[in-house]
Amino acid sequence: HPYAELNYLDAHKLKISIIKDSFLSTGFLSLYVTGVEVNKLNASRYYRDTSRKLLRTKLDSATGRNHALTAAEKVLTAVRFFAFGNRQINVGDLHSISQPSTSRAITDVARALAELRPQYIDLPQTEDQRMQISQKFYREFGFPGVYGALDCSLIKILNPGGSLAETFRCRKGFFALNVQTVSDPDLYIRNIVVRWPGSTHDSTVFDHTYLRAHVETEVPSSYHLLGDSGYPLRSYLMTPFLNPVGAGQVRYNAAHARARNVVERQYGVWKKRFSCIDTPFRCSLETAQTVIVATAVLHNLALSLGDYEDSLPLQQDETMVNHSQEHGGIAKRNAIVANFFN
Repeated sequence: HPYAELNYLDAHKLKISIIKDSFLSTGFLSLYVTGVEVNKLNASRYYRDTSRKLLRTKLDSATGRNHALTAAEKVLTAVRFFAFGNRQINVGDLHSISQPSTSRAITDVARALAELRPQYIDLPQTEDQRMQISQKFYREFGFPGVYGALDCSLIKILNPGGSLAETFRCRKGFFALNVQTVSDPDLYIRNIVVRWPGSTHDSTVFDHTYLRAHVETEVPSSYHLLGDSGYPLRSYLMTPFLNPVGAGQVRYNAAHARARNVVERQYGVWKKRFSCIDTPFRCSLETAQTVIVATAVLHNLALSLGDYEDSLPLQQDETMVNHSQEHGGIAKRNAIVANFFN
């Protein structure tokens, strides 16, 4: 019975309140539930009514097969996989669901959630939005003009096979996707890129994304992203001094590190909340990419509902120093030091 999962989780106080909140939040239900006006109600109380209406959504099986999974069963099966990262056969065992049915449920729910990406993962577009984010970065970390903190993280996958398989093998020796995100000071994921193989350098990922074109041509020059020393210094991407000289540069580096740390914390919270992205994916490359985006959507939904977690301590990847420095970036970084840190 689908509600047995909720009772099990309640009884064991497991880290998955997101089942009751994020999946049944305003955004999710307004897209997938017909005939219901949804407010931010207590999801645990509201679950039984709304799940019945989920039977008419696109998550329901259209095959007519006997014993086809209901939408509620699909959601609960997928969320258990997202949260605990168990092998699909073990996830399915909880509901006596076969591995193929479990796999289809995970894929269906992940695709449905990934379609919510434009609604829940978006860069600040207006001057007011940019200013609010920048001001919060400055209040909390003392670094001016920050549009977001940028970094990549390796997410393990199986060998995808094919002629390009070795491009997915990262410098640590395992197969992975190099996933790029931008975090705001509240740990929301504001941008995500999941298509790059694990051997790709972080700066290469950035240079070939919409994000780079956006900040270069559409964001006012008073704003910038923060990146570690693996990124090139540009007028729209501030990096630390490799060999700081003088108190001003030292203070700049300290503030930069504090502000940029939000993206490290964001990865830690995201991976702690959804263990499936902190353990090797045992599915197709396409499904892994879809699940990553789906969990990013749920991460933002959880934050919007006040569901905060302590971050998972992350193993720091060795940074390959990028010595590229554009004149505009040098001038802007020097001006920031002179105006704010001297």
